[in-house]
Amino acid sequence: MKVDGVYEGFKLQKIQPVQEANAKAYTFEHIETRAKVFYLSNQDDNKVFAISFRTPIKNSKGLPHILEHAVLCGSKKYPLKAPFNELAKGSLKTYLNAMTFPERTMYPVASRNPKDFINLMDVYLDAVFFPAIYTDPLILQQEGWRYEVDSKTKELSYNGVVYSEMKGNYSNPESVLWDKLQSGLYPDTVYAYDSGGDPNEIPQLNQQEFIEFHKQYYHPSNAYIYLYGDGNIQEHLRY
Repeated sequence: MKVDGVYEGFKLQKIQPVQEANAKAYTFEHIETRAKVFYLSNQDDNKVFAISFRTPIKNSKGLPHILEHAVLCGSKKYPLKAPFNELAKGSLKTYLNAMTFPERTMYPVASRNPKDFINLMDVYLDAVFFPAIYTDPLILQQEGWRYEVDSKTKELSYNGVVYSEMKGNYSNPESVLWDKLQSGLYPDTVYAYDSGGDPNEIPQLNQQEFIEFHKQYYHPSNAYIYLYGDGNIQEHLRY
């Protein structure tokens, strides 16, 4: 491969050795969509794939966190209720996760089995680009928040995966202290807000805002793809 060459629609911008990882780093940009790819190629058979999106926040409704959960609840090609759980049970993966930060959201996977690795990439890419959230509004209610009526007391309350998770987070004094420190130090930035979601603000999130956030940030031109290991570079670029 040569710098400025085009491989499977990607232009190779830079090649450099990375001695610490006994690897060679290739930096690509997809010509049509401007998606960026960083490939750290070496002899490690534990292949890694991650796709990340810039997802800056403007409030503490937990939008990127809820979306991180929601896109893994079925997609166009994999219309299951929870493909992530199926992968966790049946894949040969060595790593499987998703992470939310105030300014980015990441979806990393890893496997030592070449076919399993391609399958993991396939599920994750379909999840982030073609999630079922556009046709199933119940996903937001499941992963974000919803109203519930207690069968005995008839009292109305909030529930939801992320809502409950963040209630637990806000019951931890160390977590609350860290959030307050970060907000106080960087009041005019994305770090002033809680990307995980403040339980007092999460119920303000609606379906339209949820969908618009995905449309705005989950597209190839806003994506940074990372690949690592002994995989075939052109085969993975072609895929």
